[in-house]
Amino acid sequence: MPEWVKILQAAQIGMGWTDERLAERSDTPLRKLRELKAGSLEPAALRSVAHALRLGADALLALAQEGSRSPLFPPPRTLGSIETGSGRGYLLWDSPSRLASLIDIGEACPPAVRLLESEFLVPRYLFFTERRRLAEPAWIRFLGERGALPLRPEAEDTDGTFSLGTLQMERRLVVAQGGAGHLLYVVHGMEVPVAFIGRSLLAPTGASLEEDGRLYATWLEEVRSHIFTLSDETLLCPSGGPITSVGFEKAHNPFFPEFEHFSSFANLTEETRNP
Repeated sequence: MPEWVKILQAAQIGMGWTDERLAERSDTPLRKLRELKAGSLEPAALRSVAHALRLGADALLALAQEGSRSPLFPPPRTLGSIETGSGRGYLLWDSPSRLASLIDIGEACPPAVRLLESEFLVPRYLFFTERRRLAEPAWIRFLGERGALPLRPEAEDTDGTFSLGTLQMERRLVVAQGGAGHLLYVVHGMEVPVAFIGRSLLAPTGASLEEDGRLYATWLEEVRSHIFTLSDETLLCPSGGPITSVGFEKAHNPFFPEFEHFSSFANLTEETRNP
């Protein structure tokens, strides 16, 4: 299923609308709406449906026509993006001190081990963007044997700031309705700010969204309040999907139409940052 269709479906379920209601609100024939949701692109119909669902019509149409909106943001030299058994994690280090922080790497991971060894890094912190996630004991022991016991803060339910050599890591707790939540880690001291955001940019889908319609509105507000309040040049490192930036998401994410024509970093990529 194309990504643009998934976005339509997520927004429709989040709004709690049937096909009949959406067809009425968008002034689109029901047959044409269902063809659209089956992946048959008709630009005028897509625009009408997008407006009704409060989606960015320009961004959604561009996605449907181009097939992808993946930005080109290679990680900074002292940041490794690592595929793990449970998604994507990151290894960040301070160049002068060689102190390192692992984010969302909770199990033995050969690429992470190779990077630690090739860069002569000393693990200092082990953080997770998902609250209460546990690391494998053998992995903790391995990291400890490299010369500095990784710190896993016990007080996950509070914000905090941690020094990593010349870098500062800021932990931010995001609590959703019902008490669930996750953590963001924002790093200052690199050439641009970097934020580790877990799955924050992924819209809720599936049975959980159908059971609780509040999840969609809550997610939209979380992104606006906790992600889009960061500076536009901030690099966003998710646990699923490519590295992106706040400015790029404002310009190209169909779920947030109020930003798409106003971001000063709308087309910022690695090529334009480092011509």
